Amino acid sequence: MPEGRGLHVMQTGIETGGIMDPLFPGPLLAIDIGTTSVVCFLLDAQTGKELASASSLNPQTAFGADVISRIREALSGKLEQERDVIRQELSRLILDVCGKASVDPGSVGLVSVVGNPAMQQLFLGISPENLAGVPFDPVLTETKTVPCAEILPVCANARLLIVPDIAGYVGADTMGCVLSTRLYESEDLTLMVDIGTNGEMVLGNRDRMIACSTAAGPALEGANILFGMRGTDGAIDHVKMTAEGLECSVIGGGKAAGICGSGLIDAVAVCLEAGMINKRGRIVSAEELDGQRYIPLRDGVYLTQDDIRQVQMAKGAICAGVHLMAKQLGKEVRDIRRVLLAGAFGSFMDPDSACRIGLLPEELQGRITAVGNAAGSGAKLLARDKAEILRVQQLKERIEFLELASLKEFPGTFAKAMNLRERQA
Repeated sequence: MPEGRGLHVMQTGIETGGIMDPLFPGPLLAIDIGTTSVVCFLLDAQTGKELASASSLNPQTAFGADVISRIREALSGKLEQERDVIRQELSRLILDVCGKASVDPGSVGLVSVVGNPAMQQLFLGISPENLAGVPFDPVLTETKTVPCAEILPVCANARLLIVPDIAGYVGADTMGCVLSTRLYESEDLTLMVDIGTNGEMVLGNRDRMIACSTAAGPALEGANILFGMRGTDGAIDHVKMTAEGLECSVIGGGKAAGICGSGLIDAVAVCLEAGMINKRGRIVSAEELDGQRYIPLRDGVYLTQDDIRQVQMAKGAICAGVHLMAKQLGKEVRDIRRVLLAGAFGSFMDPDSACRIGLLPEELQGRITAVGNAAGSGAKLLARDKAEILRVQQLKERIEFLELASLKEFPGTFAKAMNLRERQA
């Protein structure tokens, strides 16, 4: 699906200017294959400056909204179909950006691609069987380049850079975030979070880094929510309480069609603060819709009891992950000095609302910064400077992976983290 049909895709990220020493000569392409959206950047051959960008909905959504659904479809015999649709879409985006900048795609020297492990494997046509069961080991473990001709024929003379995954569910997109945020150089204990279907997180500094993936579920991207939708026109994206009651802003203005992740977090936070929801997530009102309690938001869009439970599951997994990573490092959550929120959801989400409901521990309030499409920024760095490619392999060896489900403390920590905080006086 081309951009411009209402989907709000996060293209901007961290400025990554600096050294220009690419592995191969010619214009450069940097691509971030997200579960929901795809972004393509064209960079100048001499300066590395961004010449054009384009984005779209990932066409693999036809095979399922989340990673698990697409893995299941691939293993049922649709791997080639999933591979072909993403390659065709990337080719279309490449022609788009090259057309905008009057660049011959045949002159491109290097195509740098990042994505989560499933998205990378589906793009490369590698069966995701390794991601369907324990021990979820990654298959892309080394940095390497391969000819582009058979994968993206539109760039017939280029090399394709394959970036290694950190673990089975912590991928090259997370590696791109670590690169662009320079987390590995930080003196301060820093938490980087990319909240999506899987909440990938890295906690650490220049001395030590730990990564984990939490099964946050697709609720924060609008799935499994009665009126849930992506951040497109018609979605309630923010909610606040006024003297007249709940006030909802809608992307694009006009009538609300549903609610996206940032609006969902706001709605739960505001209703919790107002005493409309208790700390266990139960709606206090006795109004019912189809047999369950609900809170009306706007234009026939409601927040239901099941919706709140989905949010509690997602936020419990993320918050538990933060606590357990800190413990693994021998630190307290309060020792974390900076929190970097990567991705579209993190950029549009209100950090105060996130802390209010405990999506992020309350101790982190005031320390949170949105860094946009940090994965895409990392892909740009890799395209521009071959030293960053070497650094990725070094980081692959340095970053420790923490399997949360294997920790005996996880179930109890998760259950406790599902609760919402008490209403403030």
